[in-house]
Amino acid sequence: MTKVIPALLTAVLLTIAAAKFAYSVRVDQGVEPGNAAWSHSKMEFVAWNRQKWTTWIHDGVFELTPEDTSNWSRHSNASIAFTDWDGEPWQAKIDGDVFLLAYRGNWEGPLERSEGIRYRDWSGAEQLRTIADIQR
Repeated sequence: MTKVIPALLTAVLLTIAAAKFAYSVRVDQGVEPGNAAWSHSKMEFVAWNRQKWTTWIHDGVFELTPEDTSNWSRHSNASIAFTDWDGEPWQAKIDGDVFLLAYRGNWEGPLERSEGIRYRDWSGAEQLRTIADIQR
């Protein structure tokens, strides 16, 4: 009996440690949004009309591919309309090595220059992309 209790206790502690390790492998442990190697070269975002799009930059313009190909088609455009981390609508254009951003697409109002776009991806997760991240 004296050997059974330590063996059971060891088995329980090993099970807990294994479960904690498996959880930490599956869960993001402080990786900055958009910094995973697999996530670069493209940007999967939700447009203002809630449509899901994938974009990348080619020859200085956005190349856009819709998730819903029954209503939309692949095309190039000088700007994209996306939803930021706070759920606010923005429009972005390429301006050299940075993005030019217009809140609600108001290009006559105050504009922001930013090295990165902070947006929500298809699953609602916060992502961050720079021109270098999505340029092909």
